[in-house]
Amino acid sequence: MSRDDELQGESGSIQTQRMMLRQYAAEHGLTVVDEYIDDGWSGTNFERPSFQRMIDDIEDGKINCVVTKDLSRLGRNYILTGQYTEIYFPSKGVRYIAINDNVDTINGESELAPFLNILNEMHARQTSKKVKAAMHTRFANGAHYGAYAPLGYVKDPDKKGHLLIDPETRWIVEKIFDLAVHGRGAASITRILVEEKVPTPGWLNYERYGTFANIYAGAPAEKAYAWTIAQVKSILKEETYIGHSIHNKQSNISFKNKKKVRKPQEEWYRVENTHEAIISEEVFQKVQELIASRRR
Repeated sequence: MSRDDELQGESGSIQTQRMMLRQYAAEHGLTVVDEYIDDGWSGTNFERPSFQRMIDDIEDGKINCVVTKDLSRLGRNYILTGQYTEIYFPSKGVRYIAINDNVDTINGESELAPFLNILNEMHARQTSKKVKAAMHTRFANGAHYGAYAPLGYVKDPDKKGHLLIDPETRWIVEKIFDLAVHGRGAASITRILVEEKVPTPGWLNYERYGTFANIYAGAPAEKAYAWTIAQVKSILKEETYIGHSIHNKQSNISFKNKKKVRKPQEEWYRVENTHEAIISEEVFQKVQELIASRRR
């Protein structure tokens, strides 16, 4: 099940699709070599890991037939889907079957397939619009929607999207701003944090939630306080710390291209006083002035 269907609430679980495909293979004398499942990935993304693993297996000659429930399981970008079904698969001697769409390349090209691919892309486009509309509603309400709360905060367990000050880590934010307001630049602050072995946001999330284990598990002790200048600069500019929520700073180029691009400030969503501040407005503005003066 792709992320597109998950957001639409459609049925068609991985288990159901697996049963359908295995039954089809058994009834048509096809040997199941492997399964390629990209649960939670958008069908517009052809860089999804299991899809790329399937391509590698085709290149290595491990498989000569691909079976999906329908064309949308292969992809929801009609140009790329067509390139795979009409050009790539035939060039590699790979048979392609989309069960519910009655597509089987052993019978020659399907005249209907290109139109189905266009409809599948339209479905993805509409889903993307609905998701954006829902996100913009959350932006306007000032809700926090990130996977993790910013340093110094925790997610409110009783109110979705609301932030509460974290008494265990607020001191780190206060320390960074205190150093900055007394004239320390980002590079100097970074050195102090490292020297004093102040834990990084990533390390704190690893300790609390077990995330980023690929980075921190078994890593040298110094990794826990390996601050970067970029991290410090980001914190010093973050209006979250004066109680405001800023969203929509960046977005994907399009629903088919997931590359992030920064948006102009006039398109940002800025909602004031959405949660308790850690830093006063006066201190924050003073720090911004000091940062600006160093750029001159």
